[in-house]
Amino acid sequence: MGYPNSASRLGTRFGPYELQSLIGVGGMGEVYRAYDTVRDRVVAIKLLRADMAADPSFQQRFRRESRMAARLQAPHVIPVHDFGEIDGVLYIDMRLVEGASLKDELRAHGTLPPARTAALVGQVAAALDAAHASGLVHRDIKPENVLLTPDDFVYLVDFGIAQGGGEANITSTGLVIGSCAYMAPERLNGGRGEPPSDVYSLACLVFECLTGRAPFTSGDLREVMGAHLFSAPPRPSALRHGLHPAFDDVISRGMAKNPADRYPSAGALAAAVRTAAAAKPAPAAAPVRPGPPPSTRQFSTADPNPAALSQVSRPPVPVPARPAPPRKSRTAPVLAIVTVALFGVAALLAAVLVSGSDTGGSEPRIAAPNLSAPGTASEESTPTTSATPIEGVSGTDAQGFVGHSARCDAGSTPAAVIRTANSLAVVCENDSGSYYYRGERLRDGASLELSDAQPAGSGFVAVNPADGARYRVQPDMLTISSNGSVDSAEPALEYGSA
Repeated sequence: MGYPNSASRLGTRFGPYELQSLIGVGGMGEVYRAYDTVRDRVVAIKLLRADMAADPSFQQRFRRESRMAARLQAPHVIPVHDFGEIDGVLYIDMRLVEGASLKDELRAHGTLPPARTAALVGQVAAALDAAHASGLVHRDIKPENVLLTPDDFVYLVDFGIAQGGGEANITSTGLVIGSCAYMAPERLNGGRGEPPSDVYSLACLVFECLTGRAPFTSGDLREVMGAHLFSAPPRPSALRHGLHPAFDDVISRGMAKNPADRYPSAGALAAAVRTAAAAKPAPAAAPVRPGPPPSTRQFSTADPNPAALSQVSRPPVPVPARPAPPRKSRTAPVLAIVTVALFGVAALLAAVLVSGSDTGGSEPRIAAPNLSAPGTASEESTPTTSATPIEGVSGTDAQGFVGHSARCDAGSTPAAVIRTANSLAVVCENDSGSYYYRGERLRDGASLELSDAQPAGSGFVAVNPADGARYRVQPDMLTISSNGSVDSAEPALEYGSA
């Protein structure tokens, strides 16, 4: 038997169940509203993909964990009435919840208020902690599996396909259980799913409630997986203005790469969310609704990395100033020691500068300090470049991203700096008041420079004269479009300006 077909099953019988309507379709199977002719009640029945029943290890685990889920008495765990196999198809008979899923709520509203987020997450956490105490790991926490009654009472579903302790994440047929958009790094690495994996997924769900999108989004599944494995947790306050920065710390710890660095339980994460929601709010702003499906394209398909534009010029490395000669004094021995120390510092700076030159200028620029005697001016001294980072953007100094091509020349000021999961970009302002754009694609370091960037709304836009592609930098998004359509919409992880 192949994959269950909703068109052919509607209005038919599945064992004792009359399938009345289709509630939802997912990667694991289909959920129907059904009438149980034996027990005379309306239920929700999930029919799993037929190939799952063909996997003996999955079928064994499914039966064992469905039995465990049916024994759970936690109020926020969806009650499981029955489970088993009919005509080669595994099924789960559950209580029918009249209401929407959390995914439906996010589609309708874009984002949720912090207080409501805290209330809903607290109920999901209670269900998870009860399951973990019984030795059951859910491993598929996502908005679709959180059902809401009209009065916001939460039921967590799909425990019947959860993972018991100590089992692999991939079945013998190659099926990956769980949704990659919310999957913990250790599971993507093939590790065992444990309670900290559910804590990570719950933190991803918190992020989506607050921002309207999953933490890492891309049209390429491999890049989503790579972001979970290697990219820093995103900052929700960078996507939703007015959101308290305390939520950034909650997401950072909840999505820590090392399971030992996360909250010790789902309940501890929920308590942190409540604390952040109760913090004094920042200035309110309109909710950010999810944008178009993003890709990872930093450059146009017509000219993926124009050679003429990929070489971003850098100012020459400054020459260290010569130290001023020591002045004669009755305290000659003391000054002699100071002089020797100053020459040592100058030699060290020269060595650092030579090293930076050997690496092709990839090291941050270092300006020599003024070694003149107090109260005198040195004509050979070089102004120092400020190392003060741009507020809200990690890995930066006053010119942009350190060690990357997305930074401004000396004499220019960063007017907009953005970091996404896939790109770095900076818009620089010259003394004349004009702007230019520099971008870098993180996966291969390819770079792009565009002159004549223009202010647009709350950000800037630059046009590539080679192919007409438009690069739009906004506080919440780096958007690249061409031929009237969006090619890439990368949510901002960090955004700021000098």
